[in-house]
Amino acid sequence: MNFSGKLIKVAATATLMASLACTNAFGLYAANTTASVNFRQTAGGSIISTLPKGTQIAVIDNNGDWFRIAVNGMTGYVSGEYIKGMPDCDFSLGTATVTCESSVNLRAEPNTDSEVLSSVSNGSTVAVLGVKNDWYKVQVGDTVGYMYTPYVYVNGRMASQTSRSDSSDAEAKRNQVLDYAASFLGTPYVYGGSSPSGFDCSGFTSYVYKNTVRSIPRTATSQRNALTNVSMDELKPADLVFFGSGGSISHVGIYVGNGKFIHSPHTGSVVKYDTLWSGNYNRRFVSGARVIFD
Repeated sequence: MNFSGKLIKVAATATLMASLACTNAFGLYAANTTASVNFRQTAGGSIISTLPKGTQIAVIDNNGDWFRIAVNGMTGYVSGEYIKGMPDCDFSLGTATVTCESSVNLRAEPNTDSEVLSSVSNGSTVAVLGVKNDWYKVQVGDTVGYMYTPYVYVNGRMASQTSRSDSSDAEAKRNQVLDYAASFLGTPYVYGGSSPSGFDCSGFTSYVYKNTVRSIPRTATSQRNALTNVSMDELKPADLVFFGSGGSISHVGIYVGNGKFIHSPHTGSVVKYDTLWSGNYNRRFVSGARVIFD
């Protein structure tokens, strides 16, 4: 599952949307909680926090019993039993990161025919102010406009919303790794590279860790062999994620959370975010590995 997955669009009036019980898959829409509900890292997974009754949220995907939502600067899952659609409106969702190949248009209205206000680069941080017609309303600097859902990753890491099992020290280290890694978004892939002028995959992961928490081996295979391996379901932010086939490791990145990871993928590309929960990287996933322990 990812932000660029299939979006099923439904023409509906605001009145109709307000009365929906959210039993079908839609594109992005506003909703609220009908009771106190646990907000989880994955579908049925670890609890991040508890959302009070009446909390306003953005539903990203409701194709199943567990709805993927954005709230309080984070993306996670809640039981669809306690979610009710409401008219599109303005409400703060926290911060988000632009995820695209190079840049995405910020538009005056939520459609591709409206005026382009600016072009926003991959990795930029935006404030999310609401949802309308399958688009996020965002603010970039002093400019407010609309950005299409698949290019906006709501990923703000708020201390009050972190997993109850995380110690403050471990959480601080994880955030340090992720923030430092994000500072290299857009850096070109260079075969054998391990510096800010250009990284290959393991050059990127080893450089980020060496300059934040601790040194790790240089190559992807050595990194996996030297660290404690974890499954996809056990992943925590700042864990390494390894990919390959036939028992051979050919690629590595750093898990960000909510099914996303950051990496330096291949020649002709740059350091960027990608999805782990579907597509080629999901199929090639071998294991995760933990560097930071609670």
